[in-house]
Amino acid sequence: QHSNLITGLADNLIPRGVAILQYADDTIICLKDDFEVARNMKLLLYLYEMMSGLKINFAKSEVIIINGDADKCLQFAELFNCQIGCFPIKYLGVPVSPGRLHVKDWMPLMEKNEKKLKIWKGNSLSIAGRTTLINSSLSNAFIYHMSLYLLPKTVIDTLDKQRRTYFWQGGGTKKKYHLVKWENICKSKSKGGLGVKDISKMNISLLCKWWWKLETENGLWQDLVQKKYVKDSPLSVVSHKIDDSPIWTDLLKVRQVYLGGRVLQVKNGKNTRFWEDIWLKDKPLCMLHPVLFDWCLNKNISVYNVLCANGRLPFDRWLPPSFFEEWLGILDATFSFNFEDANDKVSWKWGRNKIFTTKSTYDHLTVGQSRGHFNHIWKAKIPYKIKIFTWLLEKDAVLTKENLIKRNWLGNPSCIFCGQLETSNHLFFQCPVARCIWGMVGSCLGATNVPNSCSQFKLWIERWLPNGKPFHHFGFAAVCWAIWKGRNKAIFDGKIIRHPAEILTHACAFMTYWAGLTKEDFQVGILEGVKSLLAYAHRALAQQAATTPRLLPAPPTPATEDEDEA
Repeated sequence: QHSNLITGLADNLIPRGVAILQYADDTIICLKDDFEVARNMKLLLYLYEMMSGLKINFAKSEVIIINGDADKCLQFAELFNCQIGCFPIKYLGVPVSPGRLHVKDWMPLMEKNEKKLKIWKGNSLSIAGRTTLINSSLSNAFIYHMSLYLLPKTVIDTLDKQRRTYFWQGGGTKKKYHLVKWENICKSKSKGGLGVKDISKMNISLLCKWWWKLETENGLWQDLVQKKYVKDSPLSVVSHKIDDSPIWTDLLKVRQVYLGGRVLQVKNGKNTRFWEDIWLKDKPLCMLHPVLFDWCLNKNISVYNVLCANGRLPFDRWLPPSFFEEWLGILDATFSFNFEDANDKVSWKWGRNKIFTTKSTYDHLTVGQSRGHFNHIWKAKIPYKIKIFTWLLEKDAVLTKENLIKRNWLGNPSCIFCGQLETSNHLFFQCPVARCIWGMVGSCLGATNVPNSCSQFKLWIERWLPNGKPFHHFGFAAVCWAIWKGRNKAIFDGKIIRHPAEILTHACAFMTYWAGLTKEDFQVGILEGVKSLLAYAHRALAQQAATTPRLLPAPPTPATEDEDEA
């Protein structure tokens, strides 16, 4: 290539062009449309085979021409003894094409997800297991694709539907209720969701990375982009052209997100917009002086060009005296600024250490979506399945009969224990069975009342167990899970409880089992509390056994000697 025997693509931008793109064993040879160049490359490949002892498999290789006719493509294929390929091609698993990809080109990605879902036995997994699979596999399967392309809305909707259906239905064909909006599930855990990634926001965050690399790193693709698209203009003023590549067009669509987090430290001012970037004061000049900005005919001018023009900017009218004084004040501050003979320095205000990260961008895009904090749930040392159950409970999304009726269920809405309307607060707090259970728990704590809802429970437990904050949600989850299991056994298996203390003993069994997830010093406190609760439960069951009338006749008493004689 240095001897001009081979010329790659884009030789008008890069000296001698780009001839080879290689990663591991995937190689793309890019040649100019010239038979002499192609023959030289064929000779070079033969020399490589002779020197290395390796054999190039031309039968598995393809020849593709960009904007060429079929006859010429056939001639190149005969020269290299290769097959004739067509766009889009797959390189490192990603479809590549000089034109925009269509929805049909993304079908392999969606079909791959469908195959995964068929292999996974979602019906045998809990909702926690399905959440883990979605986060670890389904949501990560297209990360590489999203880092290169802005996915079409149709593709995003299809991928979301696959994840949403698997989350609620487990891959089964039977339709099940979706109890929480998917957009709430896709929020981070710190903002009230389950931490499932939002595909659209993640896609934007990954593409913003290229803007950061364009400004802070050097390389072949940076040189190509700078010479073809940027051309010494500030990135913020580069406009879209009809002949732009699809990937560059996608990057332009997310540019405003990147500019929102970028901070410029002005050196020579070449990459800093005079009006719209924050550089002279704590706000852009367009906001501090909106009238002058509106009258200025060159709104995208850089600071460097203002200096080169000695502050002679064109306006669409003569400036009145007051605005002329205002403009002179701006120029005085501009020419008094301490400029340096170096490129403007870029930093990132949304991330730590002022360095761009995809996570910081994603977190910023989800700012303002918080609806309640559930850190007490995610920090609790209980099984993940129980964490999600209590998360649903605190969002009033447990599938009680009231929630079933809201979804056009036609069954009996009565509580299986007392006959009243079964709501979340009623089942877990207000039902006589639940009140009796919380009453026994309160007796152990010395409480004089019982909670009526989840929000009241937090105030109630902080009052009566102020020094046991690590135990608060642990005990709450065990009691509510035991009530839910007892309710389901009564409805579906017909196993009616004899006394609420039975449910409390089940809750104690859960706490004893879950104690293995905690540290040793924490286990001691749990087991002591379980011991006290079991004592109350056994006492209540013993009292019930003593007061319950016998349903069978009493056994006969032994006969006395007098009766025998009679």
